[in-house]
Amino acid sequence: MPKKNTLSRRSFIGLGATAAIAAGAAGLAGCSPAPTGSGDKASAAGDAAAEQSEAIGFGGGGGNTTMGYGRIQNPSFMTAPQALSESDATEVQEAEVIVLGAGNAGCAAAASCADHNLSTIVLEKLPTVQGRGGGIGLCNTKFTKSYGESIGQDLTVNIPEAQHLWVRSCGSRVNEALVSLWFNKSGEAGDWLIDKAAEYGVEPDSFRAYAPKAIIPESFSYHQFHKTDATPEWPAECSYFQATNVLYVDSQDASKHDKPATYRFETTATQLLKEGDKVTGVFATDKDGNVLLFKASKGVVIATGGIHDDPEMVDYYCEENVHHVLECQNTPVGYSTGDGIKMGLWAGGTVQDGPFPLMLHPQAGLQFHGAFMFLNMEGERFMNEATWVQGKSMNVMHQTDDIAWSIFDADFGEQNVKTLEFSGGGGMFWDTMGGDVGAPFVAQDYIDFVNTGLEADDGKVFKADTLDELAELTGIPADKLKASVARYNEIAAAGSDDDFHKQQEYLFPVEKAPFYAAKVGVALLAIVGGLKINTDMQVLDANRQPIEGLYATGNASGDIYAVDYPINMAGNSNGRALTWGYLLGDILSK
Repeated sequence: MPKKNTLSRRSFIGLGATAAIAAGAAGLAGCSPAPTGSGDKASAAGDAAAEQSEAIGFGGGGGNTTMGYGRIQNPSFMTAPQALSESDATEVQEAEVIVLGAGNAGCAAAASCADHNLSTIVLEKLPTVQGRGGGIGLCNTKFTKSYGESIGQDLTVNIPEAQHLWVRSCGSRVNEALVSLWFNKSGEAGDWLIDKAAEYGVEPDSFRAYAPKAIIPESFSYHQFHKTDATPEWPAECSYFQATNVLYVDSQDASKHDKPATYRFETTATQLLKEGDKVTGVFATDKDGNVLLFKASKGVVIATGGIHDDPEMVDYYCEENVHHVLECQNTPVGYSTGDGIKMGLWAGGTVQDGPFPLMLHPQAGLQFHGAFMFLNMEGERFMNEATWVQGKSMNVMHQTDDIAWSIFDADFGEQNVKTLEFSGGGGMFWDTMGGDVGAPFVAQDYIDFVNTGLEADDGKVFKADTLDELAELTGIPADKLKASVARYNEIAAAGSDDDFHKQQEYLFPVEKAPFYAAKVGVALLAIVGGLKINTDMQVLDANRQPIEGLYATGNASGDIYAVDYPINMAGNSNGRALTWGYLLGDILSK
């Protein structure tokens, strides 16, 4: 049987800023909550952090609603800076490959280049590796097969079905060749990582991050990586994310590679060097402000991440909904400013059609809300609550204060177990996101989770003996709350939801005290749009022709997502970063 999780996905994505620092893992706990309708229950820490969120344009109540997608004309980032020349550099270094960014995507590319005997220099503007996330989504790895065999279940992904759901979720506006490439190669890339990880005492694991029988079925894809007791200490510049640490250390291992990668931290890429139609290098500045030039004989790889910390890019490329998230949970705050995308544009590249899709999780509230009835601040039910993560998020973001309340009664633990057993798996924010695949669901787990939230007393969950009291705690008008509960109880008794057509198996009355209200709020994890690329990761110009010597990967690359983030393969953004990096070594070696 696979080893039980020592740290679940929820342990990463649920950490607040203070807790994350205390855990030594400032991973997904960035820009924090904006004010909501929680009244006196809002914490002072949340209020202070809200100022930081508002400063970069995120927050409840709409944020900057005057500049939605397409309303900015001639944004400043479209104007290239004055071109530098080699004579401006105080230092010139050469390698076959220059990688911009030491995150999940950049470290994967560096490790693959080292495997293919390519000399590689990685530039990172921060002093540490930027590995982050809860896990990596991958399709049909050796781990998937072995885990399934150990629990007597076939966890194999049905690729045609899963790819159809991905493309459909993205409004059929993606480059389907890239989607096929991910499904065809992510398992191979995952096996590559799994083999490397084993050398460093790091093992894959997973949890019930999928619901295969849900309305929008989810496949088993989620790969976490954890240390074993034999794992050596990582260098001080490593992150909490074990998979990226493996790739970072492995890429520099001189005992394995004739040309181990070199990393330059606190070195910020500023503009590409283009000679004729070919990109041949990149200019950067070090922490002392010196201009450096790094020349690449094979190619420059942009792996600098997304745009969510650049307000102008956000307003230019994203729809207005981006301002209705309660939190931006991507750290470190202020550094994902679209640097590589800007450099790609200045070199003649183009970006995917907008608006850029948002990776959203309804985890800015309690992080547990199941499939129970949702009410907005007016006391109205507004959706089928038994839907997927992005669907919940978008619906909640359209409500007053950008929140909803999940309403349930004293029997919620047992009721939640029944819904999970019907769906065939966990599902994020429906399960506790910590249980092992194939293990039975336990009502006490959900009761304990809610009780922990009550003890925190931070306004994310309330308990009351009457519906009137629950209404007072949440700020919902009592008459509307009671009327909506009465209507929902009628629906549950009839076994037919004529209002929103939720399946009968998810309908439970709210009638037994005590009553509960769990806040549902939306967090932004990433903005997943970027430079247009082909299946060789080459950046494309306005005529869809590749720019020689220029490549993009991770959230700096585009066209694999559009409209929505396809959560039916959980963790696939990190899986894309790994897969594209894995492929780049082979591509650049030819």
